[in-house]
Amino acid sequence: MMSNVKLGVEVLSAHDLLPKEQGTANAFVEVEFDDQKFRTAIKDRDLNPVWNEQFYFNISDPSRLTELHLEAYVYHANRANNSKTCLGKVRISGTSFVSQPDASPLHYPLEKRNILSRARGELGLRVFLTNDPSVRVSAPGPEFDMLSTSSTAQEQEAANSIPNPFQETRPNPVRQLQHLPREQQRPAPMGQAYYNEGSYGDQQQRSFSAIANKAGAPPPQVSRMYAPGSQQPIDFQMKETSPTLGGGRVIGGRVYPGEKAGAYDLVEKMQYLFVRVVKARDLPNMDITGSLDPYVEVHLGNYKMKTKYFEKNQRPEWDEVFAFPKEVMQSTTLEVVVKDKDVIRDDYVGRVSIDLNEVPVRVPPDSPLAPEWYRLVGKDGMRDRGELMLAVWYGTQADECFSSAIHAGSTPVDSHLHNYIRGKVYPAPRMWYVRVNVIEAQDIFPMENHIPDVFVKVRLGHQLLKTRQVRSPTKNFMWNEEMMFVAAEPFEEDLIITIEDRVAQNKDEVIGEVMIPLTRIPKRADHKPVRPAWFDLRRPGLLDVNQLKEDKFYAKLWKPPIGMLEVGILSAHGLNPTKTRNDRGSCDAYCVAKYGSKWVRTRTIVDNLSPRFNEQYTWEVYDHGTVLTIGLFDNCHISGDSNHGSQGHMDKPIGKVRIRLSTLETGRVYTHTYPLLVLHPSGVKKMGELHLAIRFSATSLINVLFTYSRPLLPKMHYAQPLSIVQQEMLRHQAVQLVAQRLGRMEPPVRREVVEFMSDARSHLWSMRRSKANFFRLMQVFSGVIAAGKWFGDVCQWKNPVTTVLVHVLFVMLVFYPDLILPTIFLYMFLIGLWNYRFRPRFPPHMNTRISYADVAHPDELDEEFDTFPTSKSPDLIRMRYDRLRHVAGRIQTVVGDIATQGERLQSLLSWRDPRATAMFLIFCLITAIILYVTPFQVIALCLGFFWMRHPRFRHKVPAAPVNFFRRLPAKTDSLL
Repeated sequence: MMSNVKLGVEVLSAHDLLPKEQGTANAFVEVEFDDQKFRTAIKDRDLNPVWNEQFYFNISDPSRLTELHLEAYVYHANRANNSKTCLGKVRISGTSFVSQPDASPLHYPLEKRNILSRARGELGLRVFLTNDPSVRVSAPGPEFDMLSTSSTAQEQEAANSIPNPFQETRPNPVRQLQHLPREQQRPAPMGQAYYNEGSYGDQQQRSFSAIANKAGAPPPQVSRMYAPGSQQPIDFQMKETSPTLGGGRVIGGRVYPGEKAGAYDLVEKMQYLFVRVVKARDLPNMDITGSLDPYVEVHLGNYKMKTKYFEKNQRPEWDEVFAFPKEVMQSTTLEVVVKDKDVIRDDYVGRVSIDLNEVPVRVPPDSPLAPEWYRLVGKDGMRDRGELMLAVWYGTQADECFSSAIHAGSTPVDSHLHNYIRGKVYPAPRMWYVRVNVIEAQDIFPMENHIPDVFVKVRLGHQLLKTRQVRSPTKNFMWNEEMMFVAAEPFEEDLIITIEDRVAQNKDEVIGEVMIPLTRIPKRADHKPVRPAWFDLRRPGLLDVNQLKEDKFYAKLWKPPIGMLEVGILSAHGLNPTKTRNDRGSCDAYCVAKYGSKWVRTRTIVDNLSPRFNEQYTWEVYDHGTVLTIGLFDNCHISGDSNHGSQGHMDKPIGKVRIRLSTLETGRVYTHTYPLLVLHPSGVKKMGELHLAIRFSATSLINVLFTYSRPLLPKMHYAQPLSIVQQEMLRHQAVQLVAQRLGRMEPPVRREVVEFMSDARSHLWSMRRSKANFFRLMQVFSGVIAAGKWFGDVCQWKNPVTTVLVHVLFVMLVFYPDLILPTIFLYMFLIGLWNYRFRPRFPPHMNTRISYADVAHPDELDEEFDTFPTSKSPDLIRMRYDRLRHVAGRIQTVVGDIATQGERLQSLLSWRDPRATAMFLIFCLITAIILYVTPFQVIALCLGFFWMRHPRFRHKVPAAPVNFFRRLPAKTDSLL
């Protein structure tokens, strides 16, 4: 940042403050930042004061901005004894500060100042950063007396406008903090949460009621900023919102009902006009051929929707539903026009006009509205053009026709594309592992007279594996190899096993084959062995009649769910254009959500960069240690360029959100906007924001806690574990199988969508991801490294007081060893209890800093997005190969050093160095005698005091045991 950057704070207003004197309060605000403090005017006898005052703070060290906090205290001025009482506080981390154009007024709930105080209400602030050189730091206001009258905002603003000659210097902390209590003069602990919705509790409902009653309308949506532990750009962070949903307003994860909540309580209630076009009859002939190709156009203002057309049909049946948002209605009349499809110009058949003021309102669970016959009116006004059956009503998302309806958009969609923009629910197939253990074969007769070179091929769908080649002069062959395949219910493919003979280098002949239906293979969920069975081989092309028998039926046993997951997909904001339409940027967005075996797809919002979905879905939860994935995509079918599935036109991913259910509190409603971050070859790019409402409800807390003790996988996976290579191969096969099954549904879920949602490329090499995993590992051991450095400082006596206390504690633990384990566990308990104050209040989201994406080299990203196998030029591949060799060489050196240390330990007793081994044996004998006759406490005290001895008694060269160990031999001399 620049050196002249300043922090601007606008103190707007407060709502529903805690009364102090006769049901009211004399409120004012003190704002503190970077050892500077400013104060607003006092608003007498007002629980909803409005200040609209602005202050500017100097930032002494912009590089430490993320470590600073802004604190705003709301006080009550007690004029009787010239004192003040805290009504609540707001604490904002420096990581959430944004620039002035991006700043918006936010309402923060007031927190308790300490555990014994009380707080209620909200404080409205607008906080921003500015580097405008014309902005001056606010001057400290005069110390006014509580007994005097309150100063006005104009007087305070005039006082703040006085030039400060020390505005570019660091303010005097003594002058700024001389009136603060002693506990506030200590720096706040790092990482302290600045938003604690649990601190104001049930007072929120009264706060919400006061705001709503005062405004006389539904309260506006409120955003609250968060800053995760790993710092990243503000624009890439998620924000909590307080929208008004169907169940009421959400504040701090709690819903305060404004009306009776229904089944769709996690989405905004939206009104729609539904028009159901059922069928027509007695339509007239419109041309000399006597044929009629009818279709229907529905007109409402500037919106026009079309049905499909039928060729040569005077009694067509469409049964299509159209939905028009009530908020975009620009007319009071609905017109339904029947036309005849023609090559040159469509002919007019008749129309029906309906007054929207007479349309009924349907609220589920009411029965569906019965359609009605309407006479069609021709251009001459005569009602002799046939009849059209329609049903028109007002409804919401809870209507049964909502998911199957064609929703009106600013851009008309052709009738043959209607099926591609509907929302659907897709049941993913249940996956099974198929284990095939090829043991042996007997009585194998080859086609030619020679010693056969036999191997076995096993095929299941597009999966193919084969055994090694066995050469035997006898007719019996032994392999005993196990293969793994992935199958999906319903089992539509058979397991085909063929035995082939390698007669030439590139020529194989089939000796025999067997076809085994998967429905005949026994299913098991335990580790009990399966008895082997013999199968008769047949010549290729012959059919086994026994395989046509009726298959067995296997029942499915499901454990009861432990909870319910409800997701409201509200809207998306600020999407980047993915295509061009009419010389402007456009996007046809839809969402796909995946959890367990259930996939859902929302309707496509056509030509809208801020689409509003407001669709709610539910899943049964059997294990909360699982992940919900929600992705946003652009529908490529709308333009009509990818109807043949060409690779150049695919559903482009816009972004993805992953939420682990175990990080969610039970019963809380999480309403956040998630930034849609996508990694491109040019770097990280924000494609927009996705607004979600999520709630996890548990049927029984005991069942949820019990799942922590259950194994993640069935017993079979622990009795016969899969190798890493098998896991990667089977995972790839499972993704391909799911994509194949979902692609056969209507509308299909395209293959690129399934691969993006399943992270199909996560197993490929990436320099960026390797660095991210390395730094994650370093972060895991950072506590151990920090403890080691701290103990090193203790041993070096850098802080004598600390070293003396460690000696005292060490002596106590040596003489009372029974206290060691209780002390450790009590210490861990206290740490966890202390960290409860700073627990995360929002689900984790993708972090560019943890992913090492914001500092990755462009060539590393280009390599990550390369195809497999590569499609780059040979020179570029050579450069990357040399870089990989350099990195692998350093890893090779580290692994070799670790192996060397282990080999030196082994050489202590191996007599590879006879003198060193003899010395070590003598040392072990003497040590055993000393330990036998000396109490353990004495040995421990001597070793501890020797280890923590003063630097005056230390040598600068390594100790004798270290020198002895480094001289031990290793196997490095035996390496080529």
